[in-house]
Amino acid sequence: MKQLTELATPFASVADSTPLIGQQLPWLQSLREQATEQFKHNGLPAKKQEDWKYTSLWGLSQQAFTHTANQATVTTKQSDQLALLQDAYRVVIVDGVFSEELSTLADLPQGLTIDPLSTSIDSVEQLLGQQVDIAKPGLTALNTMLMNEGAVVSIASGVKLDKPVELLVINSGSTDNLAIHLRNIVSLAENSQATVIEHYVSMGDAGSFTNVVTEVVLAEHAELDHYKLQQESANAFHIATLAATQAESSQWRTNNISLGAKFARNDIQSRLMGEQAHTVMDGLYLVNGEQHIDNHTRIDHLVPNTTSEEVYKGVLDDNSHAVFNGKVIVHKDAQKTDANQSNRNLLLSRGCEIDTKPEMEIYADDVKCGHGSTVGQLDEEQLFFLRTRGLDAVSARSLLTYAFAVEVLERIPSEIIRQAFSVVIEQRLPRPSVAA
Repeated sequence: MKQLTELATPFASVADSTPLIGQQLPWLQSLREQATEQFKHNGLPAKKQEDWKYTSLWGLSQQAFTHTANQATVTTKQSDQLALLQDAYRVVIVDGVFSEELSTLADLPQGLTIDPLSTSIDSVEQLLGQQVDIAKPGLTALNTMLMNEGAVVSIASGVKLDKPVELLVINSGSTDNLAIHLRNIVSLAENSQATVIEHYVSMGDAGSFTNVVTEVVLAEHAELDHYKLQQESANAFHIATLAATQAESSQWRTNNISLGAKFARNDIQSRLMGEQAHTVMDGLYLVNGEQHIDNHTRIDHLVPNTTSEEVYKGVLDDNSHAVFNGKVIVHKDAQKTDANQSNRNLLLSRGCEIDTKPEMEIYADDVKCGHGSTVGQLDEEQLFFLRTRGLDAVSARSLLTYAFAVEVLERIPSEIIRQAFSVVIEQRLPRPSVAA
């Protein structure tokens, strides 16, 4: 079968030489064979494909990666320092391998199950691969072909978690150009509530490739607050898909904060399949240097009386490049849909670039929908005002930049998580020199 893209990679051969979890399971082997066939046929998506028009994977295709990690030592103290929250049920994956020693999974409440994918793969046949399409251009087929670890989080009917679940994925830097392929599954039964945080962080400057797919299933009246924080090294590639299906009266609030990696792509999608289902899909990206960040979001309103809100904000500096493509689709029978989408960007230099494309496709006639985007710079009058009040130029720019970004954080309902993210964002902003 002829490959459709000129971006050839050696990934297809890795599955033949790398031990993978679940090789004894016929259903998983069949799924992997389908994924392998799709990836060999489609390869990496190229810019001629509409969803990848502004994002090139040429750099990824030219990089040689290893799929076997060297021995790494990460201490409990280091893990605690890297974690976003100290009081959480924590799953720790180091260099693509689950660490029982660093994870805090003892004394889980009744109705909460957290397992690494490597030990629970035989129990997820009905969930794995149900939210994503391996035939779609992208890296889902590659993930399906090579997935070897991840987390499976299940919340039983009526259970309301007393603290968040944090999936902490650490690149120790012990293996240069390490590629890991993670598959996470989050399943909430009816009337349950939970908070789940995905946190990706590097300990050094080593090159790496993180390819992750997270599948979310929300039953009737289930509520999930989902957060993702990406803080990987400036030499990292990060490509992620997050996909959810929502039953009647379910609520999914997701907030995606991208700070690290030289190249990052996020595909986030929700399918509202039951009436009164509600989605809040927010995001914040802060990029500088030569960073490239691409956020593609999609919300499908499939039935009547569903609602969605989306606010994405970006701050760009130096020669960075960002892409936002948000699509809301109101299907034919989805009357009484209420959907709003917004993308706003702040450019701090002449060399940065943003390609923004909010979209709505509406096939029902009784709806209330709105969308828009803005691109602007810091207000010189506000900068002048702050300078006259004694702030140096760097502090004034940082204060105004934080004020622009903080709207996304203010939409986070948990004060503890909101404060934790605020600290991370403040540390990311430029600071005045000691001499200043």
